[in-house]
Amino acid sequence: MPKPILVAADALLAFVEEILVAVGVPRMDAAIVADCLVTANLSGIDSHGIVRLAHYVRRLENGTIRTHPTISFQQTAPSMGIVDGGDGLGHVITYQACTHAMALAKESGSGIVSICNSSHFGMAGFYIQRLVAEGFIGLIMTATDAFLIPFASRKPFFGTNPIAIGFPTGGAGTRRRIPVILDMATTSIPYGKIAIAQTEGKLIPDDWGFDVHGNPTTDPHAIAGLHPIAGPKGSGLAMVIDIFCSVLSGMPWGPHVNAMYGELDKPRKLGHFCAAFDVSRLMPLETFKQRLDEMLDEFGQLPPAEGFEQVYYPGQVEGLRREQRRAEGIPIEPGLYDELRGLGSRFNVPF
Repeated sequence: MPKPILVAADALLAFVEEILVAVGVPRMDAAIVADCLVTANLSGIDSHGIVRLAHYVRRLENGTIRTHPTISFQQTAPSMGIVDGGDGLGHVITYQACTHAMALAKESGSGIVSICNSSHFGMAGFYIQRLVAEGFIGLIMTATDAFLIPFASRKPFFGTNPIAIGFPTGGAGTRRRIPVILDMATTSIPYGKIAIAQTEGKLIPDDWGFDVHGNPTTDPHAIAGLHPIAGPKGSGLAMVIDIFCSVLSGMPWGPHVNAMYGELDKPRKLGHFCAAFDVSRLMPLETFKQRLDEMLDEFGQLPPAEGFEQVYYPGQVEGLRREQRRAEGIPIEPGLYDELRGLGSRFNVPF
């Protein structure tokens, strides 16, 4: 079986940025998207990395994602506001929404921003990394197209509906100082793993989800729905996220959300929700970081169960993997590598 090809992170960043600029995306916006995608790959979240690039290009070219959207912000209260993304790239829209959330939090202690008329925004944890680096507690949620089969049902209704929450620690440089970032989908696996299997032509485990007839399948092209995490708990959490992201923002929910890969002739019209909380309004930031570091030190002393080398806290594995892949390179599967080379050839961007 062909082995993955290792590509330097900086080279991948430059490639993604140049491809997006070639499609008409402003360079500053292209840099945000490239940073988001490559950060996902560095973190080992390959399902939300450059495997999505060809799809974004397709939608940018057909106009269902706008290269030059009008992104607006309306402050509706001292700590609340609304960002209208104008059907642009979700990464750029959410990056701006986080900027507004932090500004609101600096003024009033918390900043809550509802986001409408957006598109797929990549890895949720990308935005949380920025928020915690600035000393905020961060929260990000997004609705996606229906792929989660609610508990006791045989038909999808909600999306994988990711949620990410993060807390600032003492800073980078040591294991204990990697920020605490919980970044998870409400399905047992993220849809991006299906997308990777489709690109690579690989079979999937038969317990990942169902086909259109409600039967288990190993064909990634036949998957019509995924299982929720923890049964009714994951199903309920997916509904809560959809209420925050879709109902509250005025966007379509559940089965009414435009399918990312299936309805390429229409804008996504996604809703997101983000919040920033100023820790210093509750206790000095350095005190909080110190206390959290002490918790992490104590947590790190837990004896691992049989078969495990260590007990990791949320975000720790991803942080360690970023260090490793920055040093060694990002592994790109052969099928995706060929797809990227094709994009580069088409737009005269070397890969």
